[in-house]
Amino acid sequence: MDARPHDSQTPSRSFAEELRHLLRLGGPIAFVQLGMTAMNFVDVAVLGRHTPAALPAMALGATIANAPLFFFMGIVTALDPLLSQAVGARDAAAVPRLLGRGLLLSLLASLPCALVLLPAATWMTWCGQPAELVPDAASYARWQAAGVLPFLGYAMLRCLLQAEARVLPQVVTIVAGNVSNAFFDWVLVYGELGFPALGASGAAIATVVNRWLMVIGLAWFGWRDIAPHLAALRTADVRRDAFAWAPLVHAARLGVPIGAQFLLEIGVFAATALLIGTFDANADDPFGARLGGHQIALQLASLSFMVPLGLGIASSVRVGWAVGRGDHAAVRRSVLAALCAGTAVMAAFMVVFLAVPHWLARSMTDHAPIVEVAAALIPIAGAFQIGDGVQVVAIGCLRGLGDTRSPVLANVVGFWLIGLPVGCWLAFGLGAGPAGLWWGLVIGLFAVAGALLAVLRLRVDERRGRLQTG
Repeated sequence: MDARPHDSQTPSRSFAEELRHLLRLGGPIAFVQLGMTAMNFVDVAVLGRHTPAALPAMALGATIANAPLFFFMGIVTALDPLLSQAVGARDAAAVPRLLGRGLLLSLLASLPCALVLLPAATWMTWCGQPAELVPDAASYARWQAAGVLPFLGYAMLRCLLQAEARVLPQVVTIVAGNVSNAFFDWVLVYGELGFPALGASGAAIATVVNRWLMVIGLAWFGWRDIAPHLAALRTADVRRDAFAWAPLVHAARLGVPIGAQFLLEIGVFAATALLIGTFDANADDPFGARLGGHQIALQLASLSFMVPLGLGIASSVRVGWAVGRGDHAAVRRSVLAALCAGTAVMAAFMVVFLAVPHWLARSMTDHAPIVEVAAALIPIAGAFQIGDGVQVVAIGCLRGLGDTRSPVLANVVGFWLIGLPVGCWLAFGLGAGPAGLWWGLVIGLFAVAGALLAVLRLRVDERRGRLQTG
């Protein structure tokens, strides 16, 4: 590892300086996160102009696929605080061990994740989804199984590069990935260049092909930074330490709460989608207009979410560096700067969502029933923007401090004990329909944000030390 720190690793001496360092690191990371979601945005826009049932089928398939994908990605993400704290402590010897451990963890996690996706049709039928959507939706989910390994491998390599403040390889890869994804969508969804028109399945195949190309591309463009650590793994002692069972279990135990937090958060949105799907099934709507409108509103909310998520990832890295150095004042500055930046960004998105919901809905589909539902849900998504931004930035700060368990408890209480029950009461008890479920999400997100802010204040005051790397 280069002994000279990257500019963004320089300790700050004031709030303004910390904010500049955070944005310098977090800006490119947020751009990469936006690029990741932009690919899904293109999928939605392409399918929204295909057949009326294509977008709802994709929405249902993605709902089933995303839960296991992000749970296992969370386990791999355990390497994020370990790597950033090692870099902050200038512990060069720990980095190759952690990289080897992360790559092995990605390989081991890919098999159970893929197996969960294969019986997708069974899960959908059990959840009472529209029978007309299940075949295409299940095909979409099953195809994702072929992309699990590159998905997890990409997440692992990103952890390493972010910890070392190397974001250019990610930026180059995400730009190329968006171009190739749009091309494959055009070819496989619409049936161009002699290929059959595959609809939702075509979008799934495009995603899988793109994931393989992107993990190869990230390794290629980031090779200068990755290669020295892989070379160190050729040494028998380093390799033995990297692949030892006890440290691997330690990393997995740190990652399981992260995966559980991802699963709980994604799970509440998945449960909302499945509940909305029952409205379509009960209304005998073969095209799933409510589910399609939900997917558009969710896609827009996901796009805005990527900016504070990028800031949260950057805050995790900067807090981890400060913890590794034992610089408690820098920890406080990093936390405060991240929370202020995340709140400001999401306030701007809130204004957009409230101001032009119909325009946003029509930008993604030309099917009038779906537009009507989406335009009703987008302002509700605007209402939870600030809460969503605060909670994801707080999670990043807590992860940098080594606390991966508190977000799990906050998600259980905020989403599953408060938000979802209230949403169900509004939707089914008071007859508010899909909008009631979305208002439940608003309440849940603000409950989670409030709880995490309280925990974060306690954790910062505790002056937590560096995690053990094993």
